[in-house]
Amino acid sequence: MLHYLYLDYGGRAAVRRELRYSLISLRQDLGPEPGARIVVYTDVPATYANWPVEVVDIAAQTQAWSGGGLYHHRIKPAVVLDALRRFDGPVCFVDSDSIIRPGFHAEVAAKMAPQDVWSATKTPLVMNHFELRNPFPPLKGFRTRLPHLGDYRYDTANSWMFNSGLIGASPVHVPLLEDTLAVIDALIGRARKFITVEQFAISEVARLSLTPIAEVRDTFLHYWQGRRRVYMTHVIERDLSPDWDDLSPPKQWTKMNYWAVRAYNYWYGITHPFEALRS
Repeated sequence: MLHYLYLDYGGRAAVRRELRYSLISLRQDLGPEPGARIVVYTDVPATYANWPVEVVDIAAQTQAWSGGGLYHHRIKPAVVLDALRRFDGPVCFVDSDSIIRPGFHAEVAAKMAPQDVWSATKTPLVMNHFELRNPFPPLKGFRTRLPHLGDYRYDTANSWMFNSGLIGASPVHVPLLEDTLAVIDALIGRARKFITVEQFAISEVARLSLTPIAEVRDTFLHYWQGRRRVYMTHVIERDLSPDWDDLSPPKQWTKMNYWAVRAYNYWYGITHPFEALRS
Protein backbone atom coordinates (compact mmCIF):
# COMPACT_ATOMS: atom_id res chain seq x y z
CA MET A 1 0.00 0.00 0.00
CA LEU A 2 1.21 3.47 -0.91
CA HIS A 3 1.50 5.97 1.95
CA TYR A 4 1.20 9.67 1.14
CA LEU A 5 3.16 11.89 3.51
CA TYR A 6 2.49 15.44 4.65
CA LEU A 7 4.66 17.49 6.98
CA ASP A 8 3.62 20.10 9.56
CA TYR A 9 6.11 21.46 12.07
CA GLY A 10 7.17 24.74 13.60
CA GLY A 11 3.71 26.21 14.17
CA ARG A 12 3.38 27.80 10.72
CA ALA A 13 -0.35 28.51 10.45
CA ALA A 14 -0.27 29.41 6.74
CA VAL A 15 1.49 26.16 5.84
CA ARG A 16 -1.01 24.23 7.96
CA ARG A 17 -3.91 25.75 6.04
CA GLU A 18 -2.22 24.88 2.74
CA LEU A 19 -1.77 21.32 3.95
CA ARG A 20 -5.48 21.05 4.66
CA TYR A 21 -6.44 22.23 1.16
CA SER A 22 -3.94 19.87 -0.48
CA LEU A 23 -4.99 16.91 1.65
CA ILE A 24 -8.66 17.48 0.83
CA SER A 25 -7.81 17.47 -2.87
CA LEU A 26 -5.83 14.25 -2.44
CA ARG A 27 -8.70 12.58 -0.56
CA GLN A 28 -11.06 13.49 -3.39
CA ASP A 29 -8.73 11.93 -5.96
CA LEU A 30 -8.32 8.77 -3.89
CA GLY A 31 -12.08 8.31 -3.57
CA PRO A 32 -14.11 6.53 -0.88
CA GLU A 33 -12.07 3.32 -0.95
CA PRO A 34 -8.50 4.43 -1.43
CA GLY A 35 -5.69 2.06 -2.27
CA ALA A 36 -3.48 4.29 -0.18
CA ARG A 37 -3.18 5.88 3.23
CA ILE A 38 -2.42 9.45 4.24
CA VAL A 39 0.10 10.15 6.98
CA VAL A 40 0.82 13.50 8.64
CA TYR A 41 4.25 13.91 10.23
CA THR A 42 3.92 16.69 12.79
CA ASP A 43 5.15 18.13 16.07
CA VAL A 44 1.53 18.91 17.07
CA PRO A 45 -0.28 15.55 16.74
CA ALA A 46 -3.38 16.73 18.62
CA THR A 47 -4.12 19.11 15.72
CA TYR A 48 -4.95 16.13 13.51
CA ALA A 49 -6.62 13.93 16.12
CA ASN A 50 -10.03 14.06 14.41
CA TRP A 51 -8.79 13.64 10.85
CA PRO A 52 -9.00 10.26 9.04
CA VAL A 53 -5.22 10.07 8.74
CA GLU A 54 -2.34 8.36 10.49
CA VAL A 55 -0.30 10.77 12.61
CA VAL A 56 3.43 10.45 13.36
CA ASP A 57 4.67 12.63 16.21
CA ILE A 58 8.08 14.10 15.32
CA ALA A 59 8.37 16.67 18.11
CA ALA A 60 11.43 14.87 19.45
CA GLN A 61 13.05 14.55 16.00
CA THR A 62 12.75 18.00 14.39
CA GLN A 63 15.96 19.34 15.87
CA ALA A 64 18.08 16.40 14.69
CA TRP A 65 16.29 16.03 11.36
CA SER A 66 16.84 19.73 10.59
CA GLY A 67 20.58 19.42 11.18
CA GLY A 68 20.38 21.13 14.54
CA GLY A 69 18.11 23.79 13.09
CA LEU A 70 20.62 24.77 10.40
CA TYR A 71 18.52 23.60 7.44
CA HIS A 72 14.83 22.93 7.96
CA HIS A 73 14.24 21.44 4.50
CA ARG A 74 16.49 18.56 5.57
CA ILE A 75 13.41 17.27 7.41
CA LYS A 76 11.74 16.37 4.08
CA PRO A 77 14.13 13.57 3.02
CA ALA A 78 14.44 12.54 6.68
CA VAL A 79 10.66 12.04 6.78
CA VAL A 80 10.74 10.01 3.56
CA LEU A 81 13.53 7.80 4.94
CA ASP A 82 11.68 7.27 8.22
CA ALA A 83 8.47 6.38 6.39
CA LEU A 84 10.23 3.85 4.14
CA ARG A 85 11.55 2.09 7.23
CA ARG A 86 8.34 2.48 9.24
CA PHE A 87 5.87 1.25 6.61
CA ASP A 88 8.18 -1.02 4.60
CA GLY A 89 6.49 -0.05 1.38
CA PRO A 90 6.27 2.76 -1.17
CA VAL A 91 5.72 6.31 0.08
CA CYS A 92 5.10 9.66 -1.58
CA PHE A 93 5.92 12.94 0.13
CA VAL A 94 3.61 15.80 -0.89
CA ASP A 95 4.46 19.44 -0.21
CA SER A 96 1.69 21.37 1.52
CA ASP A 97 1.65 24.13 -1.12
CA SER A 98 0.07 21.89 -3.72
CA ILE A 99 -3.23 20.94 -5.32
CA ILE A 100 -3.93 17.36 -6.38
CA ARG A 101 -5.75 17.00 -9.67
CA PRO A 102 -7.83 14.02 -10.91
CA GLY A 103 -5.71 11.03 -11.91
CA PHE A 104 -2.82 11.89 -9.59
CA HIS A 105 -2.84 8.67 -7.56
CA ALA A 106 -3.09 6.48 -10.65
CA GLU A 107 -0.19 8.35 -12.28
CA VAL A 108 2.04 8.21 -9.20
CA ALA A 109 1.38 4.51 -8.63
CA ALA A 110 2.09 3.69 -12.28
CA LYS A 111 5.30 5.71 -12.39
CA MET A 112 6.62 4.20 -9.16
CA ALA A 113 6.32 0.68 -10.55
CA PRO A 114 9.58 -1.11 -11.53
CA GLN A 115 10.56 -0.57 -15.16
CA ASP A 116 12.86 -2.37 -17.56
CA VAL A 117 15.73 -0.03 -18.42
CA TRP A 118 17.95 -1.62 -21.05
CA SER A 119 18.91 -4.99 -19.54
CA ALA A 120 18.07 -4.12 -15.92
CA THR A 121 14.89 -3.57 -13.90
CA LYS A 122 14.87 -0.20 -12.12
CA THR A 123 12.40 1.31 -9.66
CA PRO A 124 12.00 5.01 -10.48
CA LEU A 125 12.03 7.84 -8.02
CA VAL A 126 9.04 10.13 -8.59
CA MET A 127 9.51 13.90 -8.42
CA ASN A 128 7.59 16.97 -9.58
CA HIS A 129 9.63 18.23 -12.54
CA PHE A 130 13.11 18.89 -13.86
CA GLU A 131 14.48 22.35 -13.05
CA LEU A 132 18.00 22.83 -14.41
CA ARG A 133 21.54 21.57 -14.87
CA ASN A 134 24.46 23.02 -12.93
CA PRO A 135 22.09 24.49 -10.31
CA PHE A 136 24.84 25.82 -8.02
CA PRO A 137 27.90 26.93 -10.07
CA PRO A 138 29.77 28.12 -6.93
CA LEU A 139 29.94 24.46 -5.84
CA LYS A 140 32.52 23.75 -8.54
CA GLY A 141 35.24 21.71 -6.87
CA PHE A 142 33.00 20.55 -4.01
CA ARG A 143 33.75 16.98 -2.92
CA THR A 144 32.54 14.67 -0.19
CA ARG A 145 32.26 10.96 0.57
CA LEU A 146 28.89 9.24 0.72
CA PRO A 147 28.07 6.07 2.70
CA HIS A 148 26.88 4.10 -0.34
CA LEU A 149 28.08 5.82 -3.52
CA GLY A 150 31.52 6.66 -2.14
CA ASP A 151 33.38 9.68 -3.51
CA TYR A 152 31.21 12.49 -4.87
CA ARG A 153 32.18 15.67 -6.67
CA TYR A 154 30.04 18.42 -8.09
CA ASP A 155 30.01 18.25 -11.89
CA THR A 156 29.29 21.56 -13.63
CA ALA A 157 28.46 19.75 -16.87
CA ASN A 158 26.15 17.05 -15.51
CA SER A 159 24.90 17.93 -12.02
CA TRP A 160 21.18 18.58 -12.07
CA MET A 161 18.14 19.32 -9.95
CA PHE A 162 14.48 18.28 -9.95
CA ASN A 163 11.80 19.98 -7.87
CA SER A 164 11.14 18.08 -4.65
CA GLY A 165 7.58 19.24 -4.06
CA LEU A 166 6.86 15.57 -4.67
CA ILE A 167 9.10 12.67 -3.65
CA GLY A 168 7.86 9.16 -4.42
CA ALA A 169 10.21 6.46 -3.15
CA SER A 170 10.23 2.71 -2.55
CA PRO A 171 12.12 0.60 0.02
CA VAL A 172 14.85 -0.04 -2.56
CA HIS A 173 15.65 3.67 -2.30
CA VAL A 174 16.68 3.62 1.37
CA PRO A 175 20.42 3.84 0.47
CA LEU A 176 19.59 6.70 -1.90
CA LEU A 177 17.92 8.65 0.92
CA GLU A 178 20.82 7.94 3.27
CA ASP A 179 23.26 9.32 0.69
CA THR A 180 20.93 12.30 0.13
CA LEU A 181 21.13 13.22 3.81
CA ALA A 182 24.91 12.83 3.68
CA VAL A 183 25.15 15.33 0.80
CA ILE A 184 22.96 17.79 2.72
CA ASP A 185 25.07 17.39 5.85
CA ALA A 186 28.24 18.07 3.88
CA LEU A 187 26.71 21.32 2.59
CA ILE A 188 24.68 22.34 5.61
CA GLY A 189 27.00 25.20 6.46
CA ARG A 190 26.11 26.77 3.09
CA ALA A 191 22.36 26.14 3.37
CA ARG A 192 21.49 29.83 3.65
CA LYS A 193 23.14 30.43 0.29
CA PHE A 194 21.77 27.31 -1.43
CA ILE A 195 18.21 27.15 -0.13
CA THR A 196 17.16 24.14 -2.24
CA VAL A 197 19.97 21.83 -1.18
CA GLU A 198 17.57 18.99 -0.38
CA GLN A 199 16.18 18.74 -3.92
CA PHE A 200 19.64 19.12 -5.41
CA ALA A 201 20.98 16.35 -3.14
CA ILE A 202 18.30 13.79 -3.93
CA SER A 203 18.51 14.57 -7.67
CA GLU A 204 22.27 14.15 -7.70
CA VAL A 205 22.24 10.87 -5.79
CA ALA A 206 19.59 9.54 -8.18
CA ARG A 207 21.72 10.57 -11.16
CA LEU A 208 24.87 8.92 -9.86
CA SER A 209 23.11 5.75 -8.73
CA LEU A 210 21.46 5.47 -12.18
CA THR A 211 18.02 5.67 -10.58
CA PRO A 212 15.39 6.85 -13.10
CA ILE A 213 13.37 9.93 -12.11
CA ALA A 214 9.77 9.99 -13.29
CA GLU A 215 8.10 13.41 -13.41
CA VAL A 216 4.52 14.10 -12.34
CA ARG A 217 3.46 17.45 -13.78
CA ASP A 218 -0.10 17.64 -15.05
CA THR A 219 -1.90 16.09 -12.05
CA PHE A 220 0.18 17.91 -9.43
CA LEU A 221 0.05 21.69 -9.09
CA HIS A 222 2.88 23.03 -6.92
CA TYR A 223 2.32 26.74 -6.26
CA TRP A 224 5.47 27.52 -4.29
CA GLN A 225 6.00 30.94 -5.91
CA GLY A 226 5.23 34.01 -3.78
CA ARG A 227 2.38 35.48 -5.83
CA ARG A 228 0.58 32.16 -6.08
CA ARG A 229 0.88 31.57 -2.34
CA VAL A 230 -0.59 34.98 -1.57
CA TYR A 231 -3.48 34.17 -3.90
CA MET A 232 -3.98 30.72 -2.37
CA THR A 233 -4.17 32.20 1.14
CA HIS A 234 -7.21 34.10 -0.11
CA VAL A 235 -8.69 31.06 -1.91
CA ILE A 236 -8.31 28.76 1.11
CA GLU A 237 -9.92 31.28 3.47
CA ARG A 238 -12.76 31.86 1.01
CA ASP A 239 -13.51 28.29 -0.09
CA LEU A 240 -12.95 26.01 2.92
CA SER A 241 -15.09 25.68 6.01
CA PRO A 242 -13.81 27.54 9.09
CA ASP A 243 -14.25 24.27 10.98
CA TRP A 244 -10.72 22.79 11.00
CA ASP A 245 -12.01 19.20 11.12
CA ASP A 246 -14.38 19.67 8.18
CA LEU A 247 -12.60 18.11 5.21
CA SER A 248 -15.37 18.71 2.71
CA PRO A 249 -14.04 19.78 -0.70
CA PRO A 250 -14.77 23.27 -2.00
CA LYS A 251 -17.61 23.74 -4.48
CA GLN A 252 -15.00 24.39 -7.16
CA TRP A 253 -11.24 23.86 -7.15
CA THR A 254 -9.16 26.86 -8.12
CA LYS A 255 -7.57 26.64 -11.55
CA MET A 256 -4.78 29.10 -10.59
CA ASN A 257 -5.66 31.37 -13.50
CA TYR A 258 -2.73 33.65 -14.35
CA TRP A 259 -4.81 36.83 -14.54
CA ALA A 260 -6.76 36.01 -11.38
CA VAL A 261 -3.47 35.60 -9.52
CA ARG A 262 -2.10 38.88 -10.86
CA ALA A 263 -5.32 40.78 -10.15
CA TYR A 264 -5.55 39.56 -6.58
CA ASN A 265 -1.90 40.37 -5.91
CA TYR A 266 -2.42 43.87 -7.33
CA TRP A 267 -5.40 44.38 -5.02
CA TYR A 268 -3.51 42.88 -2.09
CA GLY A 269 -0.53 45.17 -2.66
CA ILE A 270 -2.80 48.23 -2.53
CA THR A 271 -4.75 47.15 0.54
CA HIS A 272 -1.78 45.70 2.45
CA PRO A 273 1.09 48.04 1.50
CA PHE A 274 3.31 47.31 4.49
CA GLU A 275 2.96 43.54 4.13
CA ALA A 276 3.80 43.86 0.43
CA LEU A 277 6.96 45.76 1.33
CA ARG A 278 7.99 43.06 3.82
CA SER A 279 7.57 40.33 1.20
